[in-house]
Amino acid sequence: MSSLGGVGWWLVRFLPILAVLIYAFWPTLVWAESTWRNEPDYSHGYLVPLLALLLLANRSESFPGVRERPSYGGVWLILLAVVMRFAGRLLYMDFFDGYAILPLVAGIVWVMLGPAAMRWSLPAIGFLFFMIPLPYQAETLLSWKLQGIATGLSTAILRVLGQPAVSEGHVIWIADQRLMVEEACSGLRIFIGVAALACFWAASIQRSWWDRLVLLASVIPLAIFVNAMRIVAVGLLYQWFGSEDKRALIHDWTGYLMIPVAFGLLWLLKCYWQAVYRPVEQVTARDFVHGLS
Repeated sequence: MSSLGGVGWWLVRFLPILAVLIYAFWPTLVWAESTWRNEPDYSHGYLVPLLALLLLANRSESFPGVRERPSYGGVWLILLAVVMRFAGRLLYMDFFDGYAILPLVAGIVWVMLGPAAMRWSLPAIGFLFFMIPLPYQAETLLSWKLQGIATGLSTAILRVLGQPAVSEGHVIWIADQRLMVEEACSGLRIFIGVAALACFWAASIQRSWWDRLVLLASVIPLAIFVNAMRIVAVGLLYQWFGSEDKRALIHDWTGYLMIPVAFGLLWLLKCYWQAVYRPVEQVTARDFVHGLS
């Protein structure tokens, strides 16, 4: 292995191939960016590549170096990405086309930097998953399930707070007020955003796999809880403000606030878990003897 400066002449030869691959996948990147811009549930996509680079920066001390010669073992990953690209176009499956970016990036890193560098960068490459929009069927099913859970939980909380709330499908009746839990209020946006942040933290912290799994497992209940509290807040505030303009303002601002609230709760959970369950320091017999001397 060598440093980044020891890549050598072969990198110049690979650049035209890299340019062709970028050109071939450019429509895929344009499709993804258009989704980030037009779909609020995926507006976090702009941040994903930046956070992936931050993951690499956090792991820079363990960088294994670069091979002086190209590693052609990564070609099969690039070929897999090309096959996925063609299959996605032929079958009209944009998401399959989008997921081809993951093996493409992994294959390019493998060829240019070596298999060790590819393994080192896998957490960041895997994190790019969150910038690809979900398949429509999966998105619809997940949104529908989240709508039902949010409706039931919100109704229960409203009853605890003394409100005469009754749920009917995805509709909550509070006395004579009708509160519709629409698809946009399902909590899909907050679920995806919190999941991405949890994966980022899980890959960044130096903790056991058990600790990381706890952080990831908290995503679903936390996202559901925050979205339910948003619906509860909207239902309560609608009792006090009857004008359509004020209700629209309440609906929009509670939606804006739920993302930072969820991130804050996830951060508090991470801090609590790290404070209560501190990593156990392992001491070898040699370290113990050196400590006595």
